[in-house]
Amino acid sequence: MSQPDEISGRAGYAKILEAWERPVKAGEPVGCAVTSFTFAPDFFETECLGRFLGLESAPEDGSAYYVEREEKLAQLACAAALVDQHHIQGSRNLRWDLLSARVPQGILHAKISLLLWSQQARLIIASANLTPDGCRRNHEVFGVLDFFPGSEAPLPVLWEVLNFLKDAGSYATIQTADEGPAIQRWHRFLDRVRKGARHWGTNQPRGRFTKTQIVPVLSGPKRPSVLQSLKASWPEAAGPSRAYVISPFFDPPNVANKPARYLWKLLTARSDKTVQYEVVAEEVDERGRGKLLLHAPVTLQKECPKEADCTVSFQVLELEVNRPLHAKCFWLENRNWSVYLMGSSNFTSAGLGLGVVSNLEANLAYIIHQHRNPKGRRALNDGWLTSNLITRDFRLEQEPPDEQGQDAPTEDAILLPRAFGDATFGVDAKQYFLRLSLSGAPPSGWVLLHESKDDQTICTEEDWIRSGRNQVIMIPWKDAKPPSALRVRWNNSLGWAWWPVNVVDASALPPPEELRQLSLEELVAILTSASPLHQAIARLLQKRSSHCSPDKDVLDPHRRVDTSQFLIPRTRRVTWALTNLRQRLELPAPSAETLHWRLHGPVGVMKFAEAINREAKTPQERCFLLTELALELARVAPQSAPHCLPRREIRAGLRLAIRELRVQALQAVTTGDPIRGYAGRAFKEANS
Repeated sequence: MSQPDEISGRAGYAKILEAWERPVKAGEPVGCAVTSFTFAPDFFETECLGRFLGLESAPEDGSAYYVEREEKLAQLACAAALVDQHHIQGSRNLRWDLLSARVPQGILHAKISLLLWSQQARLIIASANLTPDGCRRNHEVFGVLDFFPGSEAPLPVLWEVLNFLKDAGSYATIQTADEGPAIQRWHRFLDRVRKGARHWGTNQPRGRFTKTQIVPVLSGPKRPSVLQSLKASWPEAAGPSRAYVISPFFDPPNVANKPARYLWKLLTARSDKTVQYEVVAEEVDERGRGKLLLHAPVTLQKECPKEADCTVSFQVLELEVNRPLHAKCFWLENRNWSVYLMGSSNFTSAGLGLGVVSNLEANLAYIIHQHRNPKGRRALNDGWLTSNLITRDFRLEQEPPDEQGQDAPTEDAILLPRAFGDATFGVDAKQYFLRLSLSGAPPSGWVLLHESKDDQTICTEEDWIRSGRNQVIMIPWKDAKPPSALRVRWNNSLGWAWWPVNVVDASALPPPEELRQLSLEELVAILTSASPLHQAIARLLQKRSSHCSPDKDVLDPHRRVDTSQFLIPRTRRVTWALTNLRQRLELPAPSAETLHWRLHGPVGVMKFAEAINREAKTPQERCFLLTELALELARVAPQSAPHCLPRREIRAGLRLAIRELRVQALQAVTTGDPIRGYAGRAFKEANS
């Protein structure tokens, strides 16, 4: 169970956000992929990604936080959230992807978080949405599986969930259009998890009677219903005789209750069949007498078979005050076996996949032998909410709590028409652009607006028609800040829909304002600092804001007499900085994005070269310092680590950088200049 922040030390309870924190031996963060129905981008970015990345700073730390977050996000292979289209709104940092799941018959209701570090993968399946209420306030339930060398976690569960996530990703694309770069990153990341984790668990269940068995129960269009999957997973011929249900939401009382009806069919024991619903209750005053009002439809009673050995009962959940119930869990058992199902599925037709409308849902089923696995039985009991017998009169509520906006779409939601496909931000020859894909016939009178500026129109239907009704629209982007979304309205839309924007790749994003145009002096100061990068940069920015005079160091113009006298003192600190730069490049790189950041990031190799080209006072100085930088790259001895980039890939990236530096260095001086001869010999050595 997910516990509120105030609860601690209770067996079977934990804080779901703690599952996002890096385990001790997990290695460096590589990427994550999540699904959610309701979603809060700022909460996900600050609380979930912040824990996953192991950020040392917090938003109140100002520049230090934003620089650290930017640095660590830029090095992930993928960070992506696939969210139901009804809850896709919100501005965000473009270093993580936001994908809109447009499920034709149903909603994306699964709550899956897949986290990958270089030495461990973690799978979280929950009832909790990625919102403050879901992770901090509600009563929720979640399960965690860790995959690492020597782990006994069941790999078949991971494989099935990966297939489910790939299928779920297909709802974020227009079938007639090519996949955009964000969904490509989604699929590449899932493939990487599959490849990296193939030896991080077990394929064979061990100790069928003495160990807890775990199976995924995943429902949705063209998938078995949850109850069908439970029936297939039941471990013996003799079926269950008792069922216990916890759900905050049920089918409305004015229709037949399919979930209740099908649940009774699942109980195949010969006698004494029982279904118990554990529900929320409140006190009411009826004719001066206290009575309990149970939040459940009367159809739960009506669907009970008219047989003497069939019993339906109710108990009242014991919940913390002001902590709404949002957990969804079922318990099936007979005298030998118990199956505990937890996850996203409400006890509704859509949640269980029993009707035309079938949600994408994700659950885990824990299977134990009650007598041979008492430890497992205790663990599952600890993770079940406490309920109490009803000892006085009660009645069932005819209108269950409104689930709109929590577990069902809001009726007035304005959805993005399917004609609007992929929106991508990129850069080409230093020109930023938006690439928008359309298919079919967009609604008439459509207009694209800036995400936050009502007076800034990006494109209109008239513009599109004049340009030839192309399926791909290219729009130059002039603003300094890239857009994280566009707003779309059309004739009779009664408002606007949100169109998320993702990037072509990380290189398309400009560096944070604080890290643009760092001087050579500042780069030297950052790279020679013993503090973490974000702390060194924070001190630099603080110095800028306080208008402190620069330190008298190797860049002091009073020390520039002539080239021969300048080079020796000037290069002393630069050499030290280059040594630290080399040491950073030698660290294992969990992803290609990590290597790109170290080579091309705002404090990387090529930014150092840009600063040299921009600030060197003579061509000879420029040539000499670029040559020294290349020689330092040639000395890099990349370290290897499991599931990180191989040495050959890192060396290939370094060789490309050295070639570029060679061109820049030799172009700086004329053919007869002595420093050119030195540079030529040095680059020959660097390439050997």
